[in-house]
Amino acid sequence: MALGKKGRSVYEFGPFRLDSSERLLLRGGQPVQLAPKVFDTLSALLENSGRLVDKDELMATLWPDTFVEEATLARNISDLRKALGESTGTQKFIQTVPKRGYRFTADVRCIRPEDATLVIERYTRSRVVFEEHLEPNAGLRSIAVLPFRPISAEGGDEYLELGIADALITRLSNINQLVVRPTSSVRKYNNIEQESAEAGRELRVGHVIDGSIQRAGERIRVIAQLVSVEDGRLLWAGKFDERFTDIFSVEDAISEQVANALVVKLTGEEKRLITRRDTDDAEAHRLYLKGRFYWNKRTCDGYEKGIEHFNQAIGIDASYALAHAGLADCYSMLGRFGLVKPAEIMPKAVSSAATALQLDDTLAESHASTALASHIYAWDWALAERHYRRSIEVNPRFATAHHWYAVFLAEMGRAEDALSEIRHAQRLDPVSLIIGADSGMILYLARDYDGAVEQCRAALDMDPNYFRARMWLGCAYEQRGLYEKALAEYETAKSLDQSPYVLEWLARLFAVSGNIPAARAVLDELTRLSPGVYVDSYYLASVYAALGQKQKAIALLERACEERSCWLSRLRVDPIFDSLRLAPGFERVSMKAGGTG
Repeated sequence: MALGKKGRSVYEFGPFRLDSSERLLLRGGQPVQLAPKVFDTLSALLENSGRLVDKDELMATLWPDTFVEEATLARNISDLRKALGESTGTQKFIQTVPKRGYRFTADVRCIRPEDATLVIERYTRSRVVFEEHLEPNAGLRSIAVLPFRPISAEGGDEYLELGIADALITRLSNINQLVVRPTSSVRKYNNIEQESAEAGRELRVGHVIDGSIQRAGERIRVIAQLVSVEDGRLLWAGKFDERFTDIFSVEDAISEQVANALVVKLTGEEKRLITRRDTDDAEAHRLYLKGRFYWNKRTCDGYEKGIEHFNQAIGIDASYALAHAGLADCYSMLGRFGLVKPAEIMPKAVSSAATALQLDDTLAESHASTALASHIYAWDWALAERHYRRSIEVNPRFATAHHWYAVFLAEMGRAEDALSEIRHAQRLDPVSLIIGADSGMILYLARDYDGAVEQCRAALDMDPNYFRARMWLGCAYEQRGLYEKALAEYETAKSLDQSPYVLEWLARLFAVSGNIPAARAVLDELTRLSPGVYVDSYYLASVYAALGQKQKAIALLERACEERSCWLSRLRVDPIFDSLRLAPGFERVSMKAGGTG
């Protein structure tokens, strides 16, 4: 029997009787109190009595439009066991099949609905009252915080408008019962006039916070509202007129009111975290928000401007851990994708991440920044994995940590784990372009080129001008031998971004497709660029490998090791070096870039 069966069903097992249409469970004629999602869990298991129900299948049935973690399902099962009277360690009714799912093992009898009607109807009133009491706390709620809009057209401040949304996102992400879309998902709405409910549907959430903000001198006015996406209902609204130095109080108030509207009860730790202040200086906070605004552009220019503003924030408050973490992330991304030699910029990333961690090791951002620098530059795999896992443990809904950890796992050759982790990141942030594109990259490293094409096309459906999706789509086509399609993607990418490694990939494509003169022409162009611009030896090596000059390629990989190329972490799994794997010297280079731990 498939999950989600419609119509009325009445089941008996042991001393229990369940009526699915009346949503009532009786034990010995007395109602058993169950939260709605716990009741739905029991119904789904009874409908499939005796059959193993996969965890993913069960979660998709119980929460069809909302992301939840396996831990939520596990809590439902635990609550259900308690309600059914199963003691710790016993599985009288529900069998757990490790890593797979659950099976209802007790004898179940499906009885005719008309035979049960008189028994059930006597308890309907108490059931309804109890469900109304529990409903607000049932399952996870999904929410997006849209960039705030200027109250008047002439008084806009796009950094503050997105910045206050980012601050609220950070605070609300600490509530275990909320799934909050990250800033990368909502930033595109910064200059878009769109109904909040419509934006919420695009973001696949149940609730949206939007509002307006205006700063005039030392005063700030904020108007915020919480809207239900399903029916457009206004669930809460607030207006705040304060001194700018009291911006933290405004953020506190909005976070608390939204939490109270969506969640029945916060834990003490959740209450502490949503009003947590990582700096007491409003100007440092404003500069940090501006830095994150530029960071979220995910461009070289954005990273450089992010560095400027994070440094300014640190100049005001040297103990601002989040600003140090933001600084580390900008340095790391410039090392990975920019025009600066890693040996010149990555020590700054390592140092800034270490400072963030020293200042506050309870921040998920501090651990993620440390993990990334250890991963792409220090090549300390054990340390990187430890901090990725710790970041996720501190904040399980931090999509960036899941994303970066997935890339790490892919580069370590752990394809299955990487795919699981990147899917988790996508569930947290389903409209993220960078996560979508890097899903394609992970499939590419796993040599699933058709899957990579599908993922990159999905990202390009959201934004046809997204550079990284074009690049990885070209790579997948190249590996499939579809050279004309690959060339079209690389040429489009080149028109969108002038990074030298686009030229390196073009040169490699010309080489593998047999157009040697074109490959050498691009190499000549790179040679002209290289005195003033960093050209990564890692990708130059791939060009010479494609040209059949294996020892030249090995020599360039040796140089990449000396330069501490931030791409060498993937050397052992990257398909572009398959032709070199048996070449003399490749194993020696691979050992140099093999990491520690």
